[in-house]
Amino acid sequence: MGFGIDRRACSRKAKRGLRTLLGGKAPDAREVGERLVRLARRMFKDAVVDASPKRITLALHPAASPVRIVVLPEGDLEVRGETSAIGPGYHADVIARLRPILDELEYAWDGAEDDPGAGMLAWLAGELAGGAARIGMPSERSFRVDCAVQTAMGPRDAAWRDAVIAAPPRGADAFAWWERAPGHAERSRALLAMWLDLPWRAPLDDEERARAERVDSDLAAAHRADAGLALPWAEWAELLGHLDADGEHAEEVRARAKGLAPPEIGYRRHPMEIELSGGWTLELSGAFVGAWEGEGERWWGTDGDRVVEFTSLTAEDETDSDRLLAVAPEAGSVIARWSSDAQRGRAEARDDGDIHVVSGLMVRAPHVAILTCKGAAADEPWALATWRSLRNV
Repeated sequence: MGFGIDRRACSRKAKRGLRTLLGGKAPDAREVGERLVRLARRMFKDAVVDASPKRITLALHPAASPVRIVVLPEGDLEVRGETSAIGPGYHADVIARLRPILDELEYAWDGAEDDPGAGMLAWLAGELAGGAARIGMPSERSFRVDCAVQTAMGPRDAAWRDAVIAAPPRGADAFAWWERAPGHAERSRALLAMWLDLPWRAPLDDEERARAERVDSDLAAAHRADAGLALPWAEWAELLGHLDADGEHAEEVRARAKGLAPPEIGYRRHPMEIELSGGWTLELSGAFVGAWEGEGERWWGTDGDRVVEFTSLTAEDETDSDRLLAVAPEAGSVIARWSSDAQRGRAEARDDGDIHVVSGLMVRAPHVAILTCKGAAADEPWALATWRSLRNV
């Protein structure tokens, strides 16, 4: 777990050991929990993921893990939430947004609040000194980028890493939300979505379009709140192009982007390593989106122009990759073969109308991968490169 909030709040009426003599009885935990549910729903509305008299779960930022408030048996509140994926501004914002609830309950934080900025920078330097190469990155997605460290705000080289270890304040640019000021929350949501989520192509469905439109709305809100905020104008203009946006708003963004360096924000401009069944991994462009079908029997992915389909099987009693590959007869024109260490493969091609189909087997006994790539005839080099990226170790 990264740097975050791990604090306790106590009733102002509870005097710890002298409750009945000096301050009256501490509030009942069940009563506190029921009041907390009502207050959370009123103050946080749709951010409440679930709520019971024992625990409240809040989603306060799309790129952050949930914040949880637990009602302890003695009536105290325990608040936990990782904030290092977003930044010190988010940390401070969570604390500030919880304060009205504590006031209504007549609760107060137990102990003084440390400086989240200094604490987060020290944590970052410690992580880097310990060899961490991923900071604030989603665990479910792995990108192939030539860099020393992947941060949620982009790749960093070894010189940056060493500089931050020597002087932690130099790591401030690893966090999307530094100050709790107008426009910073919206800017952080947009920047993190641009770095981690956007595929940098036209949306394939309503969900992708809605995500891109939210980024546009957040950037516009950040600019309205503070016209001096540094915003990614070149990437914003590119995003509006993918949305086929026009009008005064789009023209203003494009005008600001004119003459700037080419867009570079976005991990999904780089290849992704996809973990599949049977111990197989596959390298695909970050523009691809995929899903499992048939209770995990088949995985497919597409970037809107090309399609990849994957299945796997295991021949438990077979230990020879060459023999296992030969079990499947050649069904078409063989265009490539693979032999490296204990891994063997064969790829065949055929045309299905206007669609060029490359079907590839890859074997590392006892594991077998079956990969089908569909696209145009000109996509055959891509299909073969994708097939060759299959690994089972």
